[in-house]
Amino acid sequence: MTGLPYTRCLKLCEPSEASWVRLARELRAAGLIEVADRLLAVDAVTKGVSTWFSAGGAIEGIYYDTDHERVQQTYAACSDAADAALSRAGSDRDSWGADAEACHAAFLALSKAGTPPDGRPLARAARDMFADDATWCSDVIRSRGRAAFTYDTAAGLTGPGTPTAVAARKAARAMARAAAVLFNGDEEWYEAAGIMVEVMWHAGEAAGLPPLEGRPNCQDHLRDFMDGEIPQR
Repeated sequence: MTGLPYTRCLKLCEPSEASWVRLARELRAAGLIEVADRLLAVDAVTKGVSTWFSAGGAIEGIYYDTDHERVQQTYAACSDAADAALSRAGSDRDSWGADAEACHAAFLALSKAGTPPDGRPLARAARDMFADDATWCSDVIRSRGRAAFTYDTAAGLTGPGTPTAVAARKAARAMARAAAVLFNGDEEWYEAAGIMVEVMWHAGEAAGLPPLEGRPNCQDHLRDFMDGEIPQR
């Protein structure tokens, strides 16, 4: 369909390194084997989908100015393949299901990081799951994924009083609050977004990093919509 050599097309479909693998590795090291396996399964689906769209985009870049019909046909084929991969996994393109399941894993990681005196590696891996976009995270955290998941366990989290453990438990509890915000309108959208900034703030503390380090958009959200303060809970 593309008119390109087969070997070149294969290179276009070569998957990139997954950002979720590190969290799965830390979850496994912490004994959360089933959670790690679920996360890797979701990662395999999202990696396949993104690879198809990346391949379609690469073809568009090659032929955009010379063969618009070929671009359209190829991109449609890549889009159909991506949709088929999502459908086989029980998801669809217009949902945040896969990312919601990644948030579930991050929540369980932060919950676990709040139980030993020093869970910084696990907390850092969980923190890296959150995009630097509080409003996008607001949509994701309130989505259920492919199966029911409850954040109710956040209320009963206990552990040592070290700064790392306390911060990890604060981040997990904040995730539970954000997930409970209803989909009603912009007010709720920004409410959950603000709570997700809290999550990333405390997750950074638990990871031993400066709060919101490397997250300029969340820093802007904190300044512009939260009066520059993280609520102390």
